[in-house]
Amino acid sequence: MRWSIFICGAGLLSLGSWIDNMRGPLLPVITKYMQLDYGAAAMIVSLGNLVAMVTTWLLMPLLNRWSLRQVGISVLLYTVATCAATIYVDTPFSLFLWGALIGGCISTMGSLSNLFVQSSFDASRRGQMMSALHSLYGLSSFFAPLIAGIVLVQPENWKYLFAAAAPFAAALATLIFFKGPPTESLASRREKAQPMTLGRIHVLTICVLIAYVLGEVLTSTWMPAFLVQSYGISIKDASLYTSMFFGAMLITRVACGLWARPRYHRLLIWVSLAGSLACFITARLTGWLWLLPLTGIFGPFFPLYVTWVGLRFPERDRSMVIWMLAGMQASLSIMNIAIGALADLSGFATAYWIPAFMITMAMVLLKILELRDPGAQVIKH
Repeated sequence: MRWSIFICGAGLLSLGSWIDNMRGPLLPVITKYMQLDYGAAAMIVSLGNLVAMVTTWLLMPLLNRWSLRQVGISVLLYTVATCAATIYVDTPFSLFLWGALIGGCISTMGSLSNLFVQSSFDASRRGQMMSALHSLYGLSSFFAPLIAGIVLVQPENWKYLFAAAAPFAAALATLIFFKGPPTESLASRREKAQPMTLGRIHVLTICVLIAYVLGEVLTSTWMPAFLVQSYGISIKDASLYTSMFFGAMLITRVACGLWARPRYHRLLIWVSLAGSLACFITARLTGWLWLLPLTGIFGPFFPLYVTWVGLRFPERDRSMVIWMLAGMQASLSIMNIAIGALADLSGFATAYWIPAFMITMAMVLLKILELRDPGAQVIKH
């Protein structure tokens, strides 16, 4: 049963990341196709982040009433409807509406995938299985921009990229119906209900992940636009750089899942952030663009950190994950607007420094967390 639940969780994350990471190559295409500036393109992504924040936060009260299986099926039916509706997007208004709805699909699938795996494996294997889960994120994210770059050579084909996800979502909903987590009684779910209130250490813990995710997502989402605008690279080649970024993320997560022992997890968290920041800064200062995709070596951070949070706060492992992902979406909605507006004002050469700033902030906040909370200095399994 555990492995069938893992497969369901992996399917949720893979489908969500596939949809999510086709948006990066879409941005420079859609701006020309619908004659929008980058501020408007950023607004499309930000609206998606706002809806994602709301839908993610609503997961906690829903999970107190419904089982993981029921919530998973509901989210996938919502995804089927949203992806199928893509073929009717033909005006800026419908594009903004679609962008908002698709954000909710991506975020809720990602949140549920983590909860599926957390609920299925004990502490001794959770770090390894979370690394395996997020390796699949890297795999689907590697192919998404690669295929998008090929298809988007004909800009009018962009709708079919997203509409094609609808049958996969329907198939995954069927799989979860038959093989998903067992349905618990309402009394059992209420007994396991977790508090949504947060203390100072909880907030600081969440802020570390938010800063990291801002660095990761802004790097990948805006990489094609940066390369197209600043270096005149074709959308096909720019999408290849994004695929290589996710390839680096995939390789580091697979290596971490296969060989990293729990006693090395804290070291890996720090090395992955520092190495990623060094690659980004060196690429920007020297113009060695081959280094830019290597920013993805921060891949191990997310699964190892989320695993640690669940083990550090076992009485609220679900609510902490939901708070982290909801806060992440709220922050992304602001920062996507900021990077788009700054790109229109000063160009991408300036705006594309924001990801490096956010990775730096993640390191600073992580150090503060270790100083404030001694339990953060050792990841125990």
